[in-house]
Amino acid sequence: MSSMEKWVILEKGRERLAQKHNPWIYSGAVRKTSENIEDGDVVAVKSAGGEFIAWGHYNSKSGIRVRLLSWAEPERPDEAWISARIADACSLRKGMITSDTTIVRLIYSESDMLPGIVCDIFGKVGVMQVSTPGFDKIKPFLAKKIAETAGLDAVFERSDGDGRKIEGLPASNGLLFGKLDSEKIVARENGLLFSVDLTAQKTGFYADQRDNRRIFGENAFGEMVDICAYSGAFSVYALKNSVKHSILLDISKESEALVEENMKLNSIGRERYEFVRGDAFELIRTFAKERRSFDSIVLDPPKLAPSNKYLEKGLRAYKDLNLNALNLLKKSGVMATFSCSGAVTLADFRSAVAFAAHDAGREISILKQLHQAPDHPIRLAAPETEYLKGLLLK
Repeated sequence: MSSMEKWVILEKGRERLAQKHNPWIYSGAVRKTSENIEDGDVVAVKSAGGEFIAWGHYNSKSGIRVRLLSWAEPERPDEAWISARIADACSLRKGMITSDTTIVRLIYSESDMLPGIVCDIFGKVGVMQVSTPGFDKIKPFLAKKIAETAGLDAVFERSDGDGRKIEGLPASNGLLFGKLDSEKIVARENGLLFSVDLTAQKTGFYADQRDNRRIFGENAFGEMVDICAYSGAFSVYALKNSVKHSILLDISKESEALVEENMKLNSIGRERYEFVRGDAFELIRTFAKERRSFDSIVLDPPKLAPSNKYLEKGLRAYKDLNLNALNLLKKSGVMATFSCSGAVTLADFRSAVAFAAHDAGREISILKQLHQAPDHPIRLAAPETEYLKGLLLK
């Protein structure tokens, strides 16, 4: 290794996870660094004994000091290496993009060996989030390469989440590559149409719930309540199947207009749904006091335990929210409930729902355990890539 090479040396005994290909090196594991490192640089990570472990992106501002990229010393992560990873990601999703489904996650960060990059595609438009300085430096190259490899007309950046703040980066939005006629586009999921606002939440639509929306739609019936509805996609699926009427709850200002647009796109009349804007926690408590009840419920709240620090508080919130929802569920009704908190395991979530069922005095069966769609693959060496878990209950 060249004397000019930038490097990080780990504390003794802290190399084991990295050697097993876990992609994160925390600040407490770093003993020493070379003097010439800048945030975003590619560095060689070495054990206390000087053994090469992996190449990674360095960031002094983050608790995750190095995000590992390649474990082969001859394979330094240059533009050719990055291009190969983008090609691998596109190849994996090739069979998932069909005439019926044009909303797909193309790149999923650590799962595609590109930590800090998320890219969803909506028809011929890619929406990319970049959350680390290493990849932030080369965004134009990334956008061009993704567009060329996936055959896209444009790549739009939507990098303004909390992840960038944690990494010491400012928000950044706008067109990175190609031409875009409008920041609102229509794309398909399982044959249904959805409006995607490229300036809306995250990348514009939650593709991870694709399979779960279909499963819920096939099982739901009667009167329904959609808690934390956002785009109303769960209700669209259900109303196109056996649900007669849906009440959609969301606090977001943009949600009501988006729900109305998606209903129109799928020829669902205004008489078949009602949108109620407000705090979902408070609204379902009010519904319970009014003794309202539903045949079908979907509960898809935002992240309630963003890290292990908030795990206990988050689990209490999941238990309370599910308790209040179960109080609205009719006998023989069905309910799909979810957690998108990476800190919450499936076992944790099942336990929270079990406590909720006990306190509600309900006997509940799990019909199916639900997970993120396969375009969000779970990397075994990075358990953090498994974040979405759900239960279809009866």
